[in-house]
Formats: sequence, C-alpha cells, structure tokens
Amino acid sequence: MHVSLDSALGRQRRLNSVGESVLQIAPSAAAAYSLRSLTGGDPKVVRVRRDTGGGAGDNDEEDFTASGVSSGALVDFVGSGNDGFVETWYDQSGNSNDAVQETAGSQPKIVNAGSLVSGGLDFDGTTDFFELESIVGITSTASHFAVTSATGGGSDTLFDNRDSGTDGYSIRTLNSTVMNFDWLSSDAQINRISGEGLYYINKTSSEAQIGTNGGTLVTTSELGSVSVTTKPKIGARSFSSTFNFYGGTINEFIIYNSDQTANRPAVETNINSHYSIF
Repeated sequence: MHVSLDSALGRQRRLNSVGESVLQIAPSAAAAYSLRSLTGGDPKVVRVRRDTGGGAGDNDEEDFTASGVSSGALVDFVGSGNDGFVETWYDQSGNSNDAVQETAGSQPKIVNAGSLVSGGLDFDGTTDFFELESIVGITSTASHFAVTSATGGGSDTLFDNRDSGTDGYSIRTLNSTVMNFDWLSSDAQINRISGEGLYYINKTSSEAQIGTNGGTLVTTSELGSVSVTTKPKIGARSFSSTFNFYGGTINEFIIYNSDQTANRPAVETNINSHYSIF
C-alpha cells in the first residue's frame, strides 16, 4: 500500500495545490468579489453600464463572466473611447450577496476611454460605492482578503458594516500612510502599501489583526462581539451621511465570517500568483 509523505507525517495539505481556486482552498466565504474566477468555473462577475455620451447604446447594461472580462468582450461592449461603470459586482460565494449601485453617478468605473481600468474597479473618492444586498452574519470572528490600491489621503472607507460608530467594524485609511481595521473601539493599524497591495484583515475571538503582502500581523486586543443589522458598504461609510468615500482601485475583496488564518498562506499564494503583488 502506498502512503504519501504528507499523510505519513500527518501534515496539512500543501499550501496551494495546482489548479485550486481561492474558494476551493478556503470555502464557505460570506461574500466574494473579483473580476477573475474565484470558483474554478466561469462565474458571472459584473454587470456593466456603458456611457457613450448620448450616442448609440448609451446606458445599455450587460452581464459579464470572468472570461468575458479577460477576453476583451466587456471592453468591446463599452466601445472605443467610451467609459464603462459597474452596476453590480456579483458575489461568487454562492450566497447571492451582490454588491449593487443603481445610481449611475455613484458607480465605480471599469473602462476608461475604451480601455480596461488597471487595478480592477476605480472608486473616485467622491461619490462611488456599493451596498451589499444583505448583512454578512459577522459577530465575533471575521477574515478579509483585499487586493487594493488606495489613492486618497484622508479617512477613506474600504468596507463598513457599522450600525453606529461603536457597533460593528470598518476597514479604512486614516491618512496617506495608514490602513486601519476598527473593530468596536479597538484599532489595528499598518502602513499602507504604495500602489496595489494585498491586505489580510482578521478578527479572532480575542484580537483584531491586519497584515500586508504575506507579512506579520499587527494585532490589538478586542474581546467584544458585534450585533449588526446594517447592510455593509464597499467604498463608503455605512451608517452616516458623512460617507468618507474610498479613493482608489479594488481588484478583489473576499469576506469570511470565520477566522481564516490557517488558510491565509494558501489563499495569499493564489492571489499573488495571479496579481504578482509581492
């Protein structure tokens, strides 16, 4: 009988088996957004509105799968010299918790003057954001993988699910140099990456944590649980008329209502293999 070395030594499976997608490596995400496939198939990823400046097909919308983005079909739909905006960023987790923005003036850009935006979806820092269709069920543990390039210099909100300033949590820049994970009243802070970076934002049963590009986690003690009924927002504050809009691009954002530290190396290997971030 043949026994593999991994089995014989009782090891966990390899960090990143050949051909595995993110949601195969770390299943049971609460919500998962990207322009590439996170499932291993060819999922629907975005619904795009084209702006032809009042010409033919102005404000027409169409859904695209991951292959439709990578093949150039999305850019072809938007058309030469035109802009394209995302009305829906589809959830690939299987939970149908899509990120939606029906107001044209608040939709992030995906095609600029006929070319696909570099870095994913471009949030203008002034009006752009999505609201998720439902809450994500996070109370005491959570993990997030974010591939993003922040360009704003102030308090810009990447993700927020707070009911108020003291119930829930947010992920946001504090200024031009710091990314902040604010859980209840505790803050874990780390230096912002210059350009596109991979952020791991985690809440264990006892600590709030944040790390970048596969590096060491910065931690702060936080024992409290949250009870959130507000639908979260990507790109803006969730509970106030002071929205603190996010300025920058987002390529990927994956949310778990569990601690994914054990899967972190494999997921980050997969992400870095695709984006070549670090």
